[in-house]
Amino acid sequence: MNFRIRSFQKAKDLGYGPLVRIAALADVLKVILYVVASFALAAVISPYLYELGKGFAHVTLSKDTADEVNWLAEKAEKAEFDTYFKRSLLISALVCLVPFFYSLDLRRHPRKRRGNPWSVGLPPNTAQTELGQPLRKTRWGILHTLAGFCITTGFFFMMSWFLFKLNWFEWDCVPNRAHLLESIGKAIGPSLGVSFLEEVFFRGALLGIFLRAFRPGLAIVFLSVIFASTHFLTPPPDTFITSPSSTMAGFEMLALIGQKFLQPDTIIHSFIALLLVGVILGIARYSTASLWLPIGLHAGWVFSMKIFGRMAERRPDFPDEFNLYMGKNMTEGLIPIGVLVMTAIIVVVYLRILLPKTPQELSE
Repeated sequence: MNFRIRSFQKAKDLGYGPLVRIAALADVLKVILYVVASFALAAVISPYLYELGKGFAHVTLSKDTADEVNWLAEKAEKAEFDTYFKRSLLISALVCLVPFFYSLDLRRHPRKRRGNPWSVGLPPNTAQTELGQPLRKTRWGILHTLAGFCITTGFFFMMSWFLFKLNWFEWDCVPNRAHLLESIGKAIGPSLGVSFLEEVFFRGALLGIFLRAFRPGLAIVFLSVIFASTHFLTPPPDTFITSPSSTMAGFEMLALIGQKFLQPDTIIHSFIALLLVGVILGIARYSTASLWLPIGLHAGWVFSMKIFGRMAERRPDFPDEFNLYMGKNMTEGLIPIGVLVMTAIIVVVYLRILLPKTPQELSE
């Protein structure tokens, strides 16, 4: 019997079915409102952060200060408005995170939630610890992480080799051992940190919420759309804001960001690839009922992009007729999308081999 259906049937037998359903859908609405509120708050505070940064740079660079402070002032002086908007969005996401988690009412029914940290936001007396899919401990956690890392980096390196063979990409500098080791050292930290934080938030907390409201397939797709949108909706390169100090500058930036959805080439180059990444990570999380494999897959992608972002670039004489197949970097175009599809197939095969038991079978 389907794990989610059985959980809802149990709640229905107890007389809590409609309330559980409404509460689960309400939590999904809270997720959407959280994303919207983060972007809106970023639009409001970005002009003020811009003025604060430029003022800090102007005052600091005119004085003899510590090297660290001077370095920060130089960064603030060189940064354009789009950089300040990105920082504002990060600050807004952290600020809105507090009321978002508070609205889920984490304090309610602490005993029932001790074994299931993602069952949150249910009305009194309706908390069902089997609702959705709680994360489970697994002795194969490290193996899943290493396997995921090897799968994504392996496919990325194969694609890179293919692109170099086609003479579409070239080395930004002469590759040598010292530069390679330096690039690896600078890529390991961000790849592990970003993958861990994003997977805990998206596939841990948010997918747990969506799995209580929808069937697994719909939950994974809906969350992947949000995941792709939050990564896709970044300021376009070479963005020009007429008056960065204006109180409406942030909303002008939002309008420019929204226009990316009206550009078919941008949708193909970026959004579809991000959507596939979200789906792959969602399948990995649901199939293993843990975050180990998604963290490994995510870390492999970030690690590979960091390495080749520092060492390779698309050739200046790249033929325009091939722009649809390959974008300005190794994450854009139909070729990266094809590689992601092959990655998804390998992930499914890996899960079939090592995980003969599905979460539904384990729950029966």
